[in-house]
Amino acid sequence: MCRGSFKYFLPLRIFFFNLSMVILLIIAAIYLGIYYRSNNLLLETVKQQADSYFELIVMTRLWNAQHAGVYVEKTGEVRSNPFLRKLGIEPDIRCQGGKVLTRRNPTAMTMELARIADRKHGLRFKITSLHLLNPANSPDTFELKALRSFQAGETEAWEIEREKGQEPLFRFMKPLYIEEPCLLCHGAAGYRIGDIRGGISVTIPFAKHDQELRTNQLLIFALSATTVGLLIGALFFMTRHLAVKLEGAQERLKQISITDDLTGLRNRRYILERLNEEFKRAKRSSRPLSLIMLDLDHFKRINDEYGHPFGDHVLVTVAERIKAHLRDYDLVGRFGGEEFLVISPEVTVQQSVELAERIRNMVKGKPIALNGIEVTMTISAGLASLSSQDADADALIARSDQALYRAKEQGRDRVVSL
Repeated sequence: MCRGSFKYFLPLRIFFFNLSMVILLIIAAIYLGIYYRSNNLLLETVKQQADSYFELIVMTRLWNAQHAGVYVEKTGEVRSNPFLRKLGIEPDIRCQGGKVLTRRNPTAMTMELARIADRKHGLRFKITSLHLLNPANSPDTFELKALRSFQAGETEAWEIEREKGQEPLFRFMKPLYIEEPCLLCHGAAGYRIGDIRGGISVTIPFAKHDQELRTNQLLIFALSATTVGLLIGALFFMTRHLAVKLEGAQERLKQISITDDLTGLRNRRYILERLNEEFKRAKRSSRPLSLIMLDLDHFKRINDEYGHPFGDHVLVTVAERIKAHLRDYDLVGRFGGEEFLVISPEVTVQQSVELAERIRNMVKGKPIALNGIEVTMTISAGLASLSSQDADADALIARSDQALYRAKEQGRDRVVSL
């Protein structure tokens, strides 16, 4: 038997498996929560960044609108805003000295700021609407979906845009409401204060943040796998240690259950079980089987005269001498009181008689002494060998017991076989 092997402890294996699953689920839940929390914090940070850009643009537009636009010098790259003329507003004015200034309304200013932000930081701003004056500001798929959601009552929209072969982008958009300064340009179109004119979308490069998400994912997976491995490993060794202890205890209990407390020989229950097994095997294979029943002569007198401690010492000594003269495959047990039973498989009647005589002579040949007390013990033996008339092991026991009775009748200290 392999000590500590779970093969012999199915309940422990089930316990180990179930507890491992519980640990796995708990650790997975904890680290999954940490993973989603860290991802959400990162996304929230990016969203707040985009929202800050949006608010900055809105405030800049409001400042522009409050001043009815700002004028810049019209140079080679600075063009007039043709859409102001569509609204009935002349964008250009000529100053003394010949300089021409052109008005930059909030929308035009936002577009120019967006080009600068894109060139320097990769940020993109875009004003768009469901009702456009400039077709160049037509909404893309994300913006169109966001604008429709604003009409339905939503206050913001965002998503991570991933297209094959391109870096990921964080898209963010909020509605743009009509304020009083906006009516200068848009009042003629029927807008009122508080109406949704459109929206401003903010696009932020997300590659760096995406890499952080992937790093977090790998780190969380590595930490969770390490934690689970360490805990399950520790649990395995503790369970294995427990299995070793249980198996050792089980083996000790087994030995206790089949061992005579006093002599250390097999007890009556075990020796009878083995006799039944050997009887069936010998019957099945037609092989010889002998049974010797031994009884210490006048043992009661020893107990009465010298006391039970000395009597126990006599039993232990005799048991050791009997065991010392048996073959490895012979079985001996304490049958009861001062009686012993020897099972000898594959032994003929003559061989069994010779064995019994050796035991008898050995017991008698050397005195037994303890604490100044010394006695010479004799032993009587009744022997029976398996015959075709024996229906079961009890029949063999009965014949050996009868042979022992005859040995007692004939004066003890002898071997009788039937």
